[in-house]
Amino acid sequence: MGSGGSKNQDQNCSGGASAEALECQREHSGSINCMVMSDDGSLIVTGSDDTTACMWSALTTPTECLGVLKGHDKRITCAAVSSTFVFTGSEDATVRKWDMCTSECLYIYKGHLQQVQRIICCGDFVISTSYDKTVKVWQMDADDVMDESEACIRTLEGHYRAVYSVIFIAGEDTGGLNEEGLKINPGDLIITGSTDNTAKSWSLDLGVCLKTFSKHSAPITCMDSDPQGRLLYTGSHDCKVNVWSIASGRCLRTLEGHKSTITCLKVVNRLLYTGSADSKIKCWVREFGDCTRTYKVSNTEASVVYLKFQGGLLFAGYTDHSLRAFDAKSGALKRDYRGHTDAVNYVAVSGRKAYTASSDGTLRVWDISKISTDEELFQLSAATRASRKRTAVSPIVGHMPVSCTYSDDESYTTESEEDPANQVDIDDYITRYLGDDVDVTSSPTQ
Repeated sequence: MGSGGSKNQDQNCSGGASAEALECQREHSGSINCMVMSDDGSLIVTGSDDTTACMWSALTTPTECLGVLKGHDKRITCAAVSSTFVFTGSEDATVRKWDMCTSECLYIYKGHLQQVQRIICCGDFVISTSYDKTVKVWQMDADDVMDESEACIRTLEGHYRAVYSVIFIAGEDTGGLNEEGLKINPGDLIITGSTDNTAKSWSLDLGVCLKTFSKHSAPITCMDSDPQGRLLYTGSHDCKVNVWSIASGRCLRTLEGHKSTITCLKVVNRLLYTGSADSKIKCWVREFGDCTRTYKVSNTEASVVYLKFQGGLLFAGYTDHSLRAFDAKSGALKRDYRGHTDAVNYVAVSGRKAYTASSDGTLRVWDISKISTDEELFQLSAATRASRKRTAVSPIVGHMPVSCTYSDDESYTTESEEDPANQVDIDDYITRYLGDDVDVTSSPTQ
């Protein structure tokens, strides 16, 4: 499949504390702007400033480059994977469809007037957002015999500035086709976020705007929804996160506490994790809007770029070139992976490995198999104490540190909110709300 193994593989990854990296892949010659993983965790796709996308096998050691996708005229900004196809969006205003087995470009979606910012796949469709203020919905099965006007089934217009984020929320499956003969359910929603400071919900069936979510005072940078598709969470340059009713468009709550731009957010069951340019990550109980944890690297001012939750661990990419893994419950820093020479833009996890894509143009692979969560350590400690009691040896009572010093003299802390009005019983929250924050149904995709 594709071009075979990577020719630019550097197992040692020179520089910094890079000895912990298993691999450093240098197929790209420019910044990596996007990375996606297939639902089964077997394939990774990276897109770069060098106008190419690379497909990587997450099943091989070392990681094998399966193919290089060439055809865009300008840098690749976004990518998506569905079935046996890869989709890429570019600054050249096009979306391309690729055969992942042959690396052949099967179709070029044309219609946007400016850079394509995001693409997602849902059902039979590909959805793209653009700097041209529009959102387009394309037929996934488009091919060369299809007219360009047939390939685009919807153009959503209403934002008055660039459209960035996009979410698809599936409605109840009616099992049939709409009046156009398309497999679209009446309740299917598209939600978009824009630099015009608003988010909008759209009916995919009718192609009309249903609600405008307007309260932010600065551009919307990131969004997510709850698993039921009832609540929308929007992060903004105004340092706030707003919680919305998707049905009514009403703002239910505003989460405040970050001191700079909200750069990323992620809903995990009952919790919401937010990352910011203020270098902090916060954990919120969604039901009440209370902040129960602040994850902070005390001696850095680096921005948090990307968040990935997996198996009780919270992985974060930073502009200071590091990937950090925190215990999601306690907030303790478990690992600080270094080796990149520029910002870590994306993180993916598959099995016992984490993959990071960076502005330095490299894809690095890290061993995460030896990270134990504090819950696992607590269970091990409990078993040890029980064993000691049986042998009449006094147990050692452990405690959870809130500040740990590592060999490089960096101090990592976890804070609760300083405001007395926000003080909560952390043990109670851990028991009642954080106990099930491991999403057993989560996939390795971003």
